[in-house]
Amino acid sequence: MDMEAGKTLTNEEVIRELLELLKKNAMKEQANDVFEICSYVDVLEKKIDSMTEELTNMQNQIKEMQEDTLVNNAKKALSEAQERLNTRREQIKSQVLEVKAQVKSTAKSVVDEAKAKGRTALYRVSEFLGIKKRLLDIRENVRGAIKTTDKDIAKTALLAKEFREAGQTAANAFRTFADKPEVDYSQKEQKHPITKAVLAPMKAVKKMLVSMKLHLDASIDKLDNLAIDVRMDKEKHMENAKVQEQTEPERAEAERVEAEIVYSPMVAEPQEYQYNADAFEARGVDEVKQEATHKEVSKVREDKTR
Repeated sequence: MDMEAGKTLTNEEVIRELLELLKKNAMKEQANDVFEICSYVDVLEKKIDSMTEELTNMQNQIKEMQEDTLVNNAKKALSEAQERLNTRREQIKSQVLEVKAQVKSTAKSVVDEAKAKGRTALYRVSEFLGIKKRLLDIRENVRGAIKTTDKDIAKTALLAKEFREAGQTAANAFRTFADKPEVDYSQKEQKHPITKAVLAPMKAVKKMLVSMKLHLDASIDKLDNLAIDVRMDKEKHMENAKVQEQTEPERAEAERVEAEIVYSPMVAEPQEYQYNADAFEARGVDEVKQEATHKEVSKVREDKTR
């Protein structure tokens, strides 16, 4: 691999440090999202390197094709097709490197702030959403490359077919001239050198492009998931903090009441005590009042009886 000395994102120290911080702060979903996004970028790099090998092989095969007027005309067309693919590959490679650099830069910024300010700073991993536009651009480029490759594959297959049939016609012409029976090539599967030199690598590149598109689709979806996971975690912690804030006064009040019940001394209600003559006098007054009341009740009953 030639992209940045072949070091993958998932092996970058800053990415590993970020993942570790997320896990330590109970943000497992966010850590998984970040890891998968980085893994998708790594896959894109590998696909680009494989494309480079196929296109280099195609270029060498075209150069080695037999020299003659007919083939030379075909070689020019095939070389142009190879160059179109190579130009696309260079564009995609440059875009992927930009994504990789932005991921590393964002990760470093989040890690540095998290070390200084704590867990809240880790919510900034949602800033990875900033690479979404770049990934969308890469996907459009890949889609364009797939369409172009499909057309070139169709043209190359037709060219190979015509070359094969032309060779078969020429071979039968020589057989006829030599009084030999013609060969029915329709019963035989024969491939022209163009098939091996160009068509096979083109199909391999197209397969890689399709795989890249699928990984781009997945990485874009994962970015959206990351943003959602961060928002949900933030809302959850805000709700927990709110509940804790509401229950704190109630808890304090309960503790205060409990302390009063357990530790407050028992205090007798104040009572007035009367002694000696005053006490007897007070009691005498009460008895006179009770006797008067009794007499009044008896008189009322006698009146009713009459």
